[in-house]
Amino acid sequence: MLEATLQQRLGDFQLDVNITLNNTGVYAVFGPSGCGKTTLLKALAGLTPAQGQIRFKDQCWQATPMTLPAHERATGLVFQDNRLFPHLDVAGNLNFAVARASAGSISYEEVIDTLSLRTLLPRSVTGLSGGEAKRVAIARTLLSQPELLMMDEPLNGLDQSSKREILGYLSRLTTHFNLPTLYVSHDIDEVARLCDYMIVMASGRVIDQDSTVAAIQKLDQTTITTTGAVIEAAISSHDRAHSLTHLDLAGHTLFVPLQSHLAVGQRMRLFLAARDVVIATKQTHGLSIRNSLPGVVESMHAEAENRVRVAIRVADQLLFAQITRHASEALSLRIGAPVFALIKSVALG
Repeated sequence: MLEATLQQRLGDFQLDVNITLNNTGVYAVFGPSGCGKTTLLKALAGLTPAQGQIRFKDQCWQATPMTLPAHERATGLVFQDNRLFPHLDVAGNLNFAVARASAGSISYEEVIDTLSLRTLLPRSVTGLSGGEAKRVAIARTLLSQPELLMMDEPLNGLDQSSKREILGYLSRLTTHFNLPTLYVSHDIDEVARLCDYMIVMASGRVIDQDSTVAAIQKLDQTTITTTGAVIEAAISSHDRAHSLTHLDLAGHTLFVPLQSHLAVGQRMRLFLAARDVVIATKQTHGLSIRNSLPGVVESMHAEAENRVRVAIRVADQLLFAQITRHASEALSLRIGAPVFALIKSVALG
């Protein structure tokens, strides 16, 4: 378990947090730029000074004025800029971590195989693609034998294809190595796909800590993120001919862009923005939209600019649509009314 109570002042900025994390799962540290996400990570890792207390498992990392130095904390931090050594090849970068690591249970061969790095070992890091370099950076961090993995906006600068690929690797490795993970991000889609829990920050403080599904539903009432919801479904098949993956959502098929890095039967979470959901009161035909999910209107909430946020219950899951008040009245929407939620597949990429 990680328990931390920290305070730090940097000019006009004040960090003041109190968090408790279990030893399993991936925790998003989420919030807008400048809210203190990276400062919190660096304070936990011992890379920036802060007042307060930190305990991890049975070890005290900090109890003012005592502070354990960064190299004695069992943390591994993946930075945005990778920080690979350009004069070493991939194998050299990984061996650097191995030579300096204390004893641990994470094996070199497992890391190489989990991140598909074997063919990259003799390559210069200066010739790697963004996604390849990120996999090497993650592998080097794992080989330092961390007991707590921390990632600071690791997908920044990657294209969408590389982001999907790296998210698949991250999902596998956090499960395979059973590492509690803190994942800093302001991207709600990344958080929905990877993280089990959320620590939501604003202005240097933690304003919520909950499961990802519950926390994102509560964020709908704020201006921190785009209105939407997390849905979860099982992968039923991959249609490589059409670059689509079929998901089973409580007996209904949902088509999303190909997710070939995930196995059939594996469950997938994704964020569905309310702006990408269209409401129909009858089953539709002759549309390019491939996803049509039957549901029931659970609630309706008036918002600014004559918009209405409609919550739709689809089996055991809740999703949102954002429509105009004019459209709501024209469709005669009411709580309990049966509707169809129409979703473009490309919106789920």
